[in-house]
Amino acid sequence: MLNRNYKAFSFTFVVFLSVFFQTCGDDPVNAPQDFVSGTITYIDTLLNYNGGYYAVSLYSDNTNPFSYPPVRSDSITPVIQNGTATAYYKVTGLATGSYYIGGTWINRSNGNITLFGVYGCDENINCTNPSKITVPNYSGTGQLNFRSRTH
Repeated sequence: MLNRNYKAFSFTFVVFLSVFFQTCGDDPVNAPQDFVSGTITYIDTLLNYNGGYYAVSLYSDNTNPFSYPPVRSDSITPVIQNGTATAYYKVTGLATGSYYIGGTWINRSNGNITLFGVYGCDENINCTNPSKITVPNYSGTGQLNFRSRTH
């Protein structure tokens, strides 16, 4: 009797673990989309790495978003190929919300951020209508490409 109960308990436990592990983990059909990505194409190849680095920065949805510090900046590495400088970016772990994307240069010593390009404005950082993206609507598309200056 004890051996039969042990076998029944073992079988139930194995079935429970199987069901548990099948329902946990990544769901490829409805995976959470908490990232944005794309390519920045620079209008020149005069890259400067002295004292700072290039980055992609996300700004919160404000009336004048670029007058506030970015909510997130990730370093990027522009690559020159066939006379064109480009940098792929992917910013992950984003909270649901609306953002503006900028191509920036960050000074290592004082943290100052210089905006060189804005998604939806192509080279014109003074444009009055940059494109706002909303996560998760635009996340994971890999198509948030824009042009930027390097200096």
